[in-house]
Amino acid sequence: MPEPTDIHIGARIASRRKLAGYTQRQLAEHSHLSLGTIRKVERGERQPTPSVLAGVARVLHVTVEDLTGQPYRDLPQDEQVHAPIANVRAALRHWDLPADWFTQPRPLSALRDDLQAVTEHRVRGRLTRLGEALPALLEELTASVHLRTGKERRQAARLLSLAYDLAHTLTYRLGYPDLRGQVEERLRWAAGLTGDPVLVALAEYKRVETFKSAHEYGAGLHVLEAARERLADEGRGRGAESLTILGGMRLREVTLASRKHDMAATEHHLEEARTLLDQLPRAADQRHHSVVFGKGNLAIHEIQARLELQQVSEADKVIGRNRTLPGTVPPTRVSAYHINVARVHIAADRREAALAHLQHARQAAPQVTRYKPMARDAALLLMMKYRRTTEELRALNTWFGLE
Repeated sequence: MPEPTDIHIGARIASRRKLAGYTQRQLAEHSHLSLGTIRKVERGERQPTPSVLAGVARVLHVTVEDLTGQPYRDLPQDEQVHAPIANVRAALRHWDLPADWFTQPRPLSALRDDLQAVTEHRVRGRLTRLGEALPALLEELTASVHLRTGKERRQAARLLSLAYDLAHTLTYRLGYPDLRGQVEERLRWAAGLTGDPVLVALAEYKRVETFKSAHEYGAGLHVLEAARERLADEGRGRGAESLTILGGMRLREVTLASRKHDMAATEHHLEEARTLLDQLPRAADQRHHSVVFGKGNLAIHEIQARLELQQVSEADKVIGRNRTLPGTVPPTRVSAYHINVARVHIAADRREAALAHLQHARQAAPQVTRYKPMARDAALLLMMKYRRTTEELRALNTWFGLE
């Protein structure tokens, strides 16, 4: 097992920086960060925000995943969750093969039932089961699109779009950016076949993940704005489904604007999200496809944005107003909430509270938490930052594979 100084994100940044021939000062200047930030991150005294990671990765000509160490395959049990990736790659390669290559698929009703069952794995954060079921479903739905015509083909394309959406979650969670980019293109293709403005908007929403990872926040905001305006025009009368997708787009704009360090734009998108929230037919967090929108998920995004903007006291206020999430927030988003709250407590030097929330994240969605870079680095940072560590903290780091 590698030593902590070899595996925390700051150590990887230092190693890559030296290989590229940069001093700390030069890296700070080129990435538009302060020298103090670079020094503290490399020493493991401060957890880098996603925008810091993206800025450093751009300068060093590496991916964010190179700096976070993804995909994580530290323990024997990790191989099981990563094993289906090869078959997912194959299914994505088969998207445009001639129709006579495919075997006759089952009826759409059976495929729809399977899709619903696999979707539940994503909602619960069961990545292993999601990966095991997904490749065969992608293959069969691809066959359905190529072997059916008319209305049935559009219905098959709708199911395939939602299966690609599941594949996007899996490849994002496990840290395969190249594969995730392929999924985004396939999703846009399948959504275009449906003629459904909501699915077309969902595809654009997912596409923005690549811009976010590449530090191209302005481009991502432009794509979201255009897609949001089209959906607002074409998706009228769709009720909660359209509002949920529109709200999800606003929350992603909050994320991009905060990573761009544009405080005014961040506040604007937060306010617009609150306006959309008031239009939902019920206050509970709504989930349509992979997008969740409601009071709980808005709070999660605002806490994250305040961290990006280094507004720790403001993040504390958001936490104070949202100490209990609505019961309608899915487990994966509950995990995200506790990870973000833990990061706030680390920034405020509240070690015990940070550890407690990392444990809550683990309880809510174990696999999602285990493969989340910010959760892993937070646990390791707690271990490195304090001379006296508890058995509970050591056990958590061992669970992450970070002895």
